[in-house]
Amino acid sequence: MNHHYISLRVIILFAFIVALTQTGCRENTLINSNVAPANNAVNVFSVSLPCITHTYYSDTVITSTNIGGLSITQGVGVISDPFFGTMVGSTYFQVMPASFDSGLYTGTVIDSAVLFMPYGGFTYGDSANQTQTQTYQVFYLNDSLGYNSIYYSFNTKAIDASIPLSAPTAVNLYNITDTYSVNGIYYTKGMRIPLKLPVLLKHLLPAQGILSSSTQPSTDFINLFNGVCVMPVNPQQPNTVFPYFQLDGSDIYSEAEILVYHHVPGIDTAVTEQYYFNTGTCAHFNSITKSYSHAPVSALLASTQANDSIIALQNQPGASIDVIIPGISKIPNGIINKAELQLTLVPGYNSNPYLFPPEKLTPLGVGNATYPIGVGPGVEYNVADRYPLTSLSPLGVMDGYLHTFVRNGVTLQTFTIDIPREVMASIAAKNDTLHLHINGTQDFYGAFHMVAAGGSYRDTLYRPQLFVVYSKLNK
Repeated sequence: MNHHYISLRVIILFAFIVALTQTGCRENTLINSNVAPANNAVNVFSVSLPCITHTYYSDTVITSTNIGGLSITQGVGVISDPFFGTMVGSTYFQVMPASFDSGLYTGTVIDSAVLFMPYGGFTYGDSANQTQTQTYQVFYLNDSLGYNSIYYSFNTKAIDASIPLSAPTAVNLYNITDTYSVNGIYYTKGMRIPLKLPVLLKHLLPAQGILSSSTQPSTDFINLFNGVCVMPVNPQQPNTVFPYFQLDGSDIYSEAEILVYHHVPGIDTAVTEQYYFNTGTCAHFNSITKSYSHAPVSALLASTQANDSIIALQNQPGASIDVIIPGISKIPNGIINKAELQLTLVPGYNSNPYLFPPEKLTPLGVGNATYPIGVGPGVEYNVADRYPLTSLSPLGVMDGYLHTFVRNGVTLQTFTIDIPREVMASIAAKNDTLHLHINGTQDFYGAFHMVAAGGSYRDTLYRPQLFVVYSKLNK
């Protein structure tokens, strides 16, 4: 089965996006029980605390993040999930000319232009379907983008819908992953959409022309050429594939861009001019909307039960998991070796091989009236195990990956999230209840499908728990 999924590509960025690729062994205890002294000087115990769980909708993900070294991917298309409903993605971004020559097209004939978006290395959904197509269209932005502005998944910008930059163009979503070689280097074909020359040049040539007298060519060009929006033509079109495209790259074959082809009369050789996404000057964001009112997940989002029997999660924006763990202060005094939140997938809800769970889950704490000090009630904070924030190492200790366990002869698929420092901090503060928000990764916006057992699930074997291992010295 090919998901067109690159596991090392999964990136989680703290606050905006936390990036992590990990190999080798995990260390998920503060003090490993294997180092206990001889002569039974230390006793090791365990306790399980039940959880109260709910599903909530989170759309606070920032989709305009631009950090050097991290690829900028945008989800563009439509996909329908029988449990989570429909997701629609559009991308808004600016481009910059590779040449600041104001007389670039003097004495030449402009032949054609295309918008190119390279494939981002990941397709969510039935990526094995060789005939699945999506119809896209390109529009000019009637509003500007701010390079230092923060944009969320729910943001949009005004477009010139009456005079589009392109005609509706059908794209085969299987073929965009094909590769071709240039000087021995392989690139993906990505998506190419022919542009309407009169419409493009109406906006492009004034921006190119101002460069002759400009002392700030990058700024002046962007001020006159706002950027483009690429979106699916029909959000109601049933689709089982949702591709992600890359904006940034290292050359003309791997960057989102507008390519203009022109030639000198009497000379057959065509010249290509590039207007590309420049991470140092160009703004962007990914608009993602979810329609789930007629989907099963809507009942979970609207639930008023004290403790739901099933819970659901997708990457933000989308369903996320709210977990309350009472009884922390009742953990006996000792050395916390492990404090692991366990969330187990429910059989039957996760059987579609193309709508698979996220690779990693991450927790955020939610403040109450007294804990942590300085964090207001309902305000999210980073759990103690995430520190130091400048290091990625804590993410490896926290785990968050899916594991297979056998309990009472039953094979379970369980996500484990290790938070021993947060539990110890709660105990030290005499705080009895931990409140957590559990989210997926924040690189492939809105993707993935996870339905897990909640705190009141009928089979106690599947219910979420905080599993704590602690050590006590013999007196």
